[in-house]
Amino acid sequence: MGRYRLKPQFRASHVMQLIGVLILVVSVPLFVMGRLPASSRSADEVVLGDSVGGGWQIPLRYADGEPVMCESSPDAMLEGGWDCAGTSVRSLVAKDVPDPDLAARRMLRAMGVSRGMDLEVTRDGDLLELHHPERTAPSGERVREEQFTGLALSGSGDHEGELLVVAVHGERGDDFTELVRPQIRNNGERDVTELDLPSRLTSEVRV
Repeated sequence: MGRYRLKPQFRASHVMQLIGVLILVVSVPLFVMGRLPASSRSADEVVLGDSVGGGWQIPLRYADGEPVMCESSPDAMLEGGWDCAGTSVRSLVAKDVPDPDLAARRMLRAMGVSRGMDLEVTRDGDLLELHHPERTAPSGERVREEQFTGLALSGSGDHEGELLVVAVHGERGDDFTELVRPQIRNNGERDVTELDLPSRLTSEVRV
């Protein structure tokens, strides 16, 4: 005679409770990290590109060749993200990109740093630069809405078909763009001390 076993009963409420616990376990550490004072967060080297997987990387440097060290952003878990004294720098690499223009817009939107497809694009060879459209100020002057710049570089050689995208925005967004742009365009070919980089950021924004 076969044994009779009680079958476990799973109710919808049990499943929802389990999901709630999992969300809580994941969100609490991120919430705590976001509330920590700047001095208690770790300062890491800013590496543009595939900062986690070890693929296409461009270490960001100051004009004197020293590495740019900024706080890791707790809200940028899926891409390289840093908070540089009020200026955010984020970076991603996409592969198998047939349309760099469209891919750059979508990646910037996915990062949460642009409103979507309304970005204006200028080209300098393989380098794309994206901004929000200018608006008319009360004085009648045409001004940009914020210090936001998206930069996208199509890969070549070992990185053929890839697209490196960097988003810079915040209090010193324009200054950091002047630091980031030439290093992306250079793509590691020349020593950074040979590039025309803004020296005013050398020590002022270090963590």
